[in-house]
Amino acid sequence: MAGRIAVVDLADRFVRWEDRTVVHEQRLVHRSIHAFVVDGAGKLVLQRRHRAKQTHPGHWDLSCSGHVEESDYPGGPDDELDRVYREVALRELEEELGVRVADLAPLGHWGPEPGVHYEQLRLFLARSDGPFTPQPEEVEALARVTRGELADLVAAGREPVTPSLRWFAANVPVPAWV
Repeated sequence: MAGRIAVVDLADRFVRWEDRTVVHEQRLVHRSIHAFVVDGAGKLVLQRRHRAKQTHPGHWDLSCSGHVEESDYPGGPDDELDRVYREVALRELEEELGVRVADLAPLGHWGPEPGVHYEQLRLFLARSDGPFTPQPEEVEALARVTRGELADLVAAGREPVTPSLRWFAANVPVPAWV
């Protein structure tokens, strides 16, 4: 776990630095990345968040996610944001899943979604067959699922799923993923 993260406004502009614990306790808007990883067979890689995570412990989630931290900015906290978000996504893929990807496609930028998340987030699509090496303190398990299996997981309610995974599964079509 690293240092401070930027609290931002609804236009994704810097407000102040804050400790991540405070950000989550007070549900302050902050910057993050999420990534879908799809393998060569067209399956989506999901992660089960570690049971010690502050938010949604033990829940199935997108392939990876992470905060944009103070040390990620090359200049000021509003400088080169496209580059910053992309580099954080690449870092998080390597840290959480142990994979380096050559191609990372941006899928969109969303502000806070009531009942889902309180982030300014960028979503990316990566392709990789692994091998995947989950970061033990972040990820308890990985699964590869088809679109239909994801829909079943989200609908069935037998296993906990993050609100973000539920929302993205319903609202964001992943290109070329069948």
